[in-house]
Amino acid sequence: MALLFYSATLIFAALIVFGPHFFMKKTLILKNKNQYYDALEQLEKDSNNEELKLEAWELGREFYGSARITGKATNFDEAIIKCQITASCETNEIEIQFYPSNSERV
Repeated sequence: MALLFYSATLIFAALIVFGPHFFMKKTLILKNKNQYYDALEQLEKDSNNEELKLEAWELGREFYGSARITGKATNFDEAIIKCQITASCETNEIEIQFYPSNSERV
């Protein structure tokens, strides 16, 4: 019984001390996520723009880094960012290949 109270006290103390930090971090993560996905949407519209690619790359690092304890994106995160940017750039080419226009369907 004493062990239960001891464990509960530690959990409540951790929530009191670290709770506000995680709440503020959550809002930062959501802000970074929205900015990153907005940049990916812009990149889909103009996939040849190198400035948009670099902006998406930096915003991706900020987003994935903000979700980590260290605050930095890992190598795995960088690989995910690269795949997402590549997929955003190739979206238009895939639509052209697999979804022909109405004149080509006839």
